Amino acid sequence: MTAERFRVLVSTVLIVGVTVSAALVAVGFLSGLIIGWTSSLVGAAPGIADPTDFSGMLAGLGALRPIAIAQAGLLVLVATPVIRVAVSLVAFVLERDRLYAAITATVLGLLLLSLLAIR
Repeated sequence: MTAERFRVLVSTVLIVGVTVSAALVAVGFLSGLIIGWTSSLVGAAPGIADPTDFSGMLAGLGALRPIAIAQAGLLVLVATPVIRVAVSLVAFVLERDRLYAAITATVLGLLLLSLLAIR
């Protein structure tokens, strides 16, 4: 993999991640302004909305609740740099660059550990 191809791959991951995140957050906030945080875009019964509780996000996405859509956007935003590091790790392994692969694997491990330790 050339340096240019690697740069394009990493920048594509970042651009797509931030774009998807921004779109989800925008849709969530705009629909929340129109119908309310606990309402549903498909007419489901109102739910309980706690913006800091992500445990009901999947059910909320199924009911198209604005708060769940915005939360999904925030999760995509948090996941974007982790995915970028994972893509870098795969690229370094494919290039057989042991030093950078080891450094990147350490960084990825620390990122995942810190995400798991938050809970």
